[in-house]
Amino acid sequence: MKSSGNGDKTNTNQKNGKSKINFFLVFLISWLVIVTAFIAWFLLRFNSFAAVYESEYEASLPYHTAEAITQKFNDQDVDYIVASMTSKPAVTAFEDENVVHEYVASLINGHHFDYIETDSSREDEPEYYIKTEDGILVARVELKEDKSVSLPYGFKAWEQESLEFFTAASFEVDITAPETYTVYINGVQVTDMYLDGEIVPSELTQYVDPYAVIPGTAKYLVKGLYKRPTVTAVDYLGNECECVYDSQNDKYVVGFIKDFEGREELEEFAIDFTSTFANYISQDAGNYALDKYFPSGSAALSYIKRNSSRELYTRHGAVSIHNEEIKDVIVYSEDVVYMEIYVEQWMEMYWGSDEPEVIPTDAHVYFVNIDGKWLVGGIQY
Repeated sequence: MKSSGNGDKTNTNQKNGKSKINFFLVFLISWLVIVTAFIAWFLLRFNSFAAVYESEYEASLPYHTAEAITQKFNDQDVDYIVASMTSKPAVTAFEDENVVHEYVASLINGHHFDYIETDSSREDEPEYYIKTEDGILVARVELKEDKSVSLPYGFKAWEQESLEFFTAASFEVDITAPETYTVYINGVQVTDMYLDGEIVPSELTQYVDPYAVIPGTAKYLVKGLYKRPTVTAVDYLGNECECVYDSQNDKYVVGFIKDFEGREELEEFAIDFTSTFANYISQDAGNYALDKYFPSGSAALSYIKRNSSRELYTRHGAVSIHNEEIKDVIVYSEDVVYMEIYVEQWMEMYWGSDEPEVIPTDAHVYFVNIDGKWLVGGIQY
């Protein structure tokens, strides 16, 4: 009986021991499962957070703003570029904002643009250059934090703070014109504020002094233009006159006009004077033949009469005037006109060939209008 009782106790202890071991295993396994599940859940959540965080961080980087601005250049959005310039290009009185648009368009047309970070760029103040495909820098962009935008995780949003477009108004205009003429650039009058130095008096006044003054020369210099302008001028009467561009010296020259009312009458007077002058020198006109062409008391006439060249002519026969020509005319003012007059004096000689001796006279004469009458003010020899 005792033996039987011990056997029962042994079996009972074994069963109780197995029950305790099974419970512990269940607990251990359960705990491991829970921990593993938590770790898996945590890793999934962390990976998801990390992915979102990285995505938000990447999206908040300032180069995206620089990229969007650069795209405006590639889109040829001139209006945006001009409107975004922090300092608008200075425009003279002879141009307007339209010329700036045209200038910017000419610089960006046909190019592809990219951006690079500048050496002076900082984390809190990003700065970028915009450059062409061949590395030419055309603009600098500075960014600042856009505090009106709230991003996750405290990231900063960025906006343009300044855009400096590297414009250069490289054209300048050098104009020379008579001081009595009015010059225009793109239809706008060039005033005395653009004079480059003092007006230079004309040395030719000596030939009409004391009866008149030949206008001096004004030189104008206008800088800061974005393209080559249209230069025009009007004479002292307000009529349009020629303005010539000297490409070799990059200058505009306004010359005196060549025509005026009453030119034909003065040309006849000029040829008549020159013919008489030639005959006077050859002693084929009287001592007072020239007096009617000069003002009273003329120093020029006195010089001609004192000139001993008349005595050099030898005896000869009849003379006649041929091939009269007005070679040049310059109208300095309504009271001063210059003419170059050419005549040929055909002179019969007492010996040699039967053909007449041809004596050319090329006179450079300055005529002055005194009390409505044209007279010889002086002769340039």
